[in-house]
Amino acid sequence: AGATNLTASAADYRGMTRAGGNVAALARASSDAATLWAATTTGRLFVSKNADAGAGSVTYTRLDSLAANSPGRFISGISVDPADPNHAWITYSSYSAITPATPGHVFSVTYNQGAGTATWTNLDGLGGPAFPDFPATGVAFDSGSGDLYVSNDWGVLRLPNGSSNWEVAGTGLPMVEVAGLTIMPGARKLYAATHGRSAWQLTLP
Repeated sequence: AGATNLTASAADYRGMTRAGGNVAALARASSDAATLWAATTTGRLFVSKNADAGAGSVTYTRLDSLAANSPGRFISGISVDPADPNHAWITYSSYSAITPATPGHVFSVTYNQGAGTATWTNLDGLGGPAFPDFPATGVAFDSGSGDLYVSNDWGVLRLPNGSSNWEVAGTGLPMVEVAGLTIMPGARKLYAATHGRSAWQLTLP
């Protein structure tokens, strides 16, 4: 049989835009039922301030286009600040190496409705305690402690309130993908759903 030669064709490929995509995450604000955050698989982030309006009347403001540092990657999770419906934490899947000009996996996003602006703060951090360049899969804010929990392909990390250093959240969790996080503030429990290893709970401090 004849040999087949493969030729590199990297120059023929180009990055995709953020157009289209499916809805990847939704989150309601517990302090304001009219506020709804929504995100897509192509990296678009929206907020609605009239989510309870009649059919065809709900309006959305796009937030990712208001920031130069928002990554054009799959948005995997949204956790709305229970004390401020205009503030949320956003997580991104995939790798920063894919979007080197706009790195980051965990962002704090604040929407200024009056000015029509949004402030994006990258929470990945720097150095050894930084968030690793692995896909983030979910996010949950603990209103009791102010700590932020983010799941990824290898477990769950915590960003303690007031710190810029990420740390492993608890012990005993298998090193597997965690697909989602839920916090029950009153019970002081965090629940983590894993890929193939069932669900786990962590007692929060």
